[in-house]
Amino acid sequence: MRSLILTTVFLTAFSVCSFGQGMTIDSLKERLSTTFSPQLFNSLRDAITIRYDDQRVWGLATGDFSSDGKLDLAISLFDLAVPANREVTVYLLVNEGNRFVRMFSKKYPYIATPIEVGLAVDGYVATIVNKSSDQHWSQEGFTIYAGDVIQIEKLNTQAADFANGTKQKAIGHEYYQSYESLYTTEKYFDFKNSQQILASKFYTFPAYSRMRNIYPGYGRDMYDTTSKFIIKGAIHRASHDDVSIDQGLAAYDDEFMYISLTVRDDQVWGGNQKMEANDRVSLWFDAWTGSNRYVVRSTRGAVPNYRTKTDSSIHNITFALPDVMSKNPRITASSAAVLTDEQQEASKQIRGLVSYDTSGGKVIGYTLKARIPFMFFGFETNPIGAYEERATEGMFDESKQQAIVTTTKDDFPRMGFTAIVQDVDNPAHPDELTQQATSDFRADDPTSFGELVLIPAGKFYGSVQPTYLKTLTEELLRAGY
Repeated sequence: MRSLILTTVFLTAFSVCSFGQGMTIDSLKERLSTTFSPQLFNSLRDAITIRYDDQRVWGLATGDFSSDGKLDLAISLFDLAVPANREVTVYLLVNEGNRFVRMFSKKYPYIATPIEVGLAVDGYVATIVNKSSDQHWSQEGFTIYAGDVIQIEKLNTQAADFANGTKQKAIGHEYYQSYESLYTTEKYFDFKNSQQILASKFYTFPAYSRMRNIYPGYGRDMYDTTSKFIIKGAIHRASHDDVSIDQGLAAYDDEFMYISLTVRDDQVWGGNQKMEANDRVSLWFDAWTGSNRYVVRSTRGAVPNYRTKTDSSIHNITFALPDVMSKNPRITASSAAVLTDEQQEASKQIRGLVSYDTSGGKVIGYTLKARIPFMFFGFETNPIGAYEERATEGMFDESKQQAIVTTTKDDFPRMGFTAIVQDVDNPAHPDELTQQATSDFRADDPTSFGELVLIPAGKFYGSVQPTYLKTLTEELLRAGY
C-alpha cells in the first residue's frame, strides 16, 4: 500500500492550481513541453472534450501507468459553467506516440474546492484521492494493461457504521483492499485524536461460483512468499520459498464451500500416526451472525463492544497430510460451541484431497483441495442465495439471512476466514513448528481473522473496463460475425 500517497497527491494537484479558478489547458503547454511533443499535446483536443473558455485544469500527474515505456497523463478538469455541480472529471490518457487516447473518465465530488480531488502516479499505478465530506476520504488506484483499465486498489475512510445504518461520528473506519494481491487492512480509530482502537491485516479470499470463468484483472487468487504472516517458528524457515503459499483460491456451489491451497515446502512430512508429526493445514471460519463481524453490540450514541474473544461462531478444520502414496488427508473438525445434530452430520461430508508437487524426483510442495458443506457452519443453504434474492426483489427479508455477514464493503456476503499452513521440519521434534497464516491470526480473537467474500453471479471483486471491447465488437459485426 502506498502509505504516503495522500501527501504526494495534494502537492501535485496544488502545483497546478496556482490560481483560484484553476488553469487553462493552453497555459500548461510550456510546462508539459519538456515531457510531451507539441503534436502529442495538441491531441488533447481529440482525447477529451474541452471548452477552453470554461473548463480548467485542477490537477495533473505524469507516469507510465500503461507500462509501455512511455509517459502517460492523468488530468482533472473543473467546468466553470456549472460550478454548482461541485465535481471534477478525471481522465487517464495513454501516450500512443503521436496522440493521447482516453482510456478512463470518472466524475468525483468535492466539498469546498476542486483541489480536494488529487492525482498522482507511482510506478504503474495512477491514484485518485477524493475528499467528498468532512469524514469521508477515498483513494482509488488504476493501471492499464492490454487495453483494460484495471482497478488495483481502494482505500476508504469514513465514520463507522455500527448500528443499523446510524453513523458513529466519533469513530472512524478505514478499509484498504488490494485487488491485485488480495491484501487487505481494516481499522477503527478515534476521529478526535486519530488513536487506533482496533486493527486487522489479512488476505481476502473472493469465492466465485464453481467453474465460473473470471476475466483477467479481477481479484481471484492470493499468494504470499513474505514473512508478514509467519505467526510461529520463523527461525525454522529455510528461505522465502519454504512454507509459502503459491496460490490460494475459494469457490462455492449450492451446498459446499471449496478451498484450494498450493504450498511450497522444502521438506514435506505426512502419513505419521501422530497428528502433530505431520505437515498440515488448518482452516478457521467465523460464521458471525451480526451486521459487523468486529462488533458484538452497538446502539446509537453508545460505545461499541468489540468481538475480541472466542464465541460460538468459530469453527476449525485441520487436514493432516498423508504419505506420498495417498491422496486422502486425515481430517479433524471442531467448533467453539457444541455442534447440532445437523452440523455433526454435515461434518461427515467434509472432504480433502492432496496432490504432491515434485521437481528432480523430490517433493517440493503440495496442493490441498477441501470441500466443506455450508450446513457445517449452521447455514441452511448457501448464503449467496439470500443476497441474490434481495438483489432481484430490491429488498431483503432479514429472517432469511442465516449466519452470514452482509456489510457495506461492496455489500457482498462474507465470513471471517484464515488458512494456516503448519510445517514440521522433523517429525521427532514436532514442537519445532512453522506456521504461515493468511492473516495476523490469533485463535482467541475473531477480529484477527481474514475474510472470505461470496461473489454473486455477474459480480466481481474489483473493477475492469475493457476499453477496446466496443471497437472489437463493431469490427466483428462489420466483418459479418
